[in-house]
Amino acid sequence: MSKKIKPQTNKEEYQNELIVQHNHLIEAKYHLTLQEKRLMCWLASQVKQTDEDFKEHELPIKEFAKLADVKGDHLYKTVDAITHKLMQKIITIRMIDKKGFMKAALLGGAKYYEGQGVIKLSFHPYLKPYMLQLKERFTQIRLGDVIGLKSSHAIRIYELLKQYESVGNREILLSDLREYCGIEKNQYERVNDLKRFLLNISQKEINEKTDLWIDYEEVKTSRKITSIKFKIKQNPNYGITEFEKMQREKSDLIRKEMRSKNALIEKILEYGFSRPTAQRLLQQGTEEEIRDALKSVDLQVSRGHVKNGKAMLKIAIEEKWNPDVYTNKKKRSMV
Repeated sequence: MSKKIKPQTNKEEYQNELIVQHNHLIEAKYHLTLQEKRLMCWLASQVKQTDEDFKEHELPIKEFAKLADVKGDHLYKTVDAITHKLMQKIITIRMIDKKGFMKAALLGGAKYYEGQGVIKLSFHPYLKPYMLQLKERFTQIRLGDVIGLKSSHAIRIYELLKQYESVGNREILLSDLREYCGIEKNQYERVNDLKRFLLNISQKEINEKTDLWIDYEEVKTSRKITSIKFKIKQNPNYGITEFEKMQREKSDLIRKEMRSKNALIEKILEYGFSRPTAQRLLQQGTEEEIRDALKSVDLQVSRGHVKNGKAMLKIAIEEKWNPDVYTNKKKRSMV
């Protein structure tokens, strides 16, 4: 029995590979599975912008297994099924120099070399104006930034937003978004379903794995949601290691805790304590307990029940008063 191949897609392997496409090709309307989209992204990364014609590009079967995230003893059959479907799928693209649309298959051809462990792939000739000798209106994407995404929708949304990265935002009609992502009319009919199964998943993946950080909001026309407006920024976590990310999160947590403690100290100072005393009082309980004690005394003060707020706060901190039950406390002579 042959040994099964365990695919391991590593985005670092593909980080220097560039996909260069005309913006009309990015905005073409089609639907691909994740495996099909990854394969097309890889093939696009093999095309050089300076090429004068499409070439055949050789893909080892083991490389295909990683790209398509498949494993087993029948990789040739899987390759055959995926490439066959790709040659049958038609995309619609706006023409570059004339008004109108052009239709073409994404994959122009595929050759299989059994026993050699390779296949050869090439794009359809109609796509040449959208990938070769581009001088303007094109977008560059790193293959490594999209190859690790687990959703074909996430890849499509990333491409569409990468196109507008320098602008910082992009508004897309819901009807166009559905067509860009190849969503059927009876699929995700409710906007909440579209958000749950497409937008939210894509946003999470893009923000975690790519150089972009995105957010979105609904845009209404006559009280009906008609489009989605995306905000696009550089991802501050892009390119850092897991250790660096963990250290950054730890630093952020420490800064947050310091800001919280400083806010409590400033609040205690308002009752007339010195800073050293306020810091000592802060050590007598958790932040939540100190905050509850302050709320309890604040409520008493707001109701005019306090003669000596400083003394009451000291007692409230020592006895760990809670704003929900402070009214049960006996009145003190100094209050």
